Amino acid sequence: MENDVASDVVVLTGAGGGIGRAVAVRLGGRGVRLALTDVDEPALRETADLVAETGRAPIAVAGDGLDAGVVAAVVTEATEAWGRIDGLVNATGISLPKALRDTTSEDFDRVMSVNVKTHLLMMQEVLPVMARARYGSIVNISSVGGRIALPNLSVYCASKAAVIGLSRGVAAEYAADNVRCNAICPGGVDTPLGRAALDPFEDKQKGLEILTGRQLFKRWADPDEIAGLVEYLVGRGSTFVTGAVFDIDGGHTTT
Repeated sequence: MENDVASDVVVLTGAGGGIGRAVAVRLGGRGVRLALTDVDEPALRETADLVAETGRAPIAVAGDGLDAGVVAAVVTEATEAWGRIDGLVNATGISLPKALRDTTSEDFDRVMSVNVKTHLLMMQEVLPVMARARYGSIVNISSVGGRIALPNLSVYCASKAAVIGLSRGVAAEYAADNVRCNAICPGGVDTPLGRAALDPFEDKQKGLEILTGRQLFKRWADPDEIAGLVEYLVGRGSTFVTGAVFDIDGGHTTT
C-alpha cells in the first residue's frame, strides 16, 4: 500500500532525541514539511541541520513542551507557513530510572509531566487544526514499559501506560473528524534515553543482558527501525488504523 507523505506537514516533538531525530531525518528525506521542537536547543539545531541536508529546511522552535507559549508557537508557525498540519508525532520523553523506594513525589510529577502532559498539550493545540481540515494522524511514542513491568522504572511504566490510554481516548473522541491517533511501544532502543536504563546497574553488560534477555532478538533496536513504523502510521497508507497500540520490541512482549 502506498504511504505517500511527501506533501504532508508534520509537527514533531522531542526532535533532538534519538527516536525523534530518526523520525525527523526519515520524514525529511521523504520530502515532508516538518515543524520540530525540543527543550534542548543545541540538539534541536543538530536535527534541523540534518533534515535540511535532505533539501527542505524545517521550522525549529526550541522550548519546554510544558510551556503553552512554546506549544502554540510551533503550531502557529507551521500553519502560517503551510496552511495546515497533517500529522503530529509526540516523541518527548524521559526515563529517570530509580528504585521505587527512592522515587520522590517530585520525580513522579516530572516524569508524568514530561511523558504525558506534553503529549496532551500539543494534541490540544493541534487537534482543532486537524478537525477543521477533517484529516490528521497522531502518533504518540509510548514504550514496552507501558505494557509490561521493567525493573527500576515503575513511574516511567505508569507514564507510558497513561500515554496508551490517552491515545485511545483521542482516537475515540476525534474519529468523527477523520483524525486518527495511535501509540507505539518500542522496546530497548539504542539512544541516550534507552541507555539511561542501565544507570542503576553496576555491571552495564549484565544490565543490558537483563533488559534484553526477554527479547527474541536479544538486542536493542536502531532508532531508524522505530522511525519506519512512525512513517507508516503518520502517512496516508494507514488511514483505517486508529486507536491501536503497536509493540515494536524485538518480541519482548511475546515471552
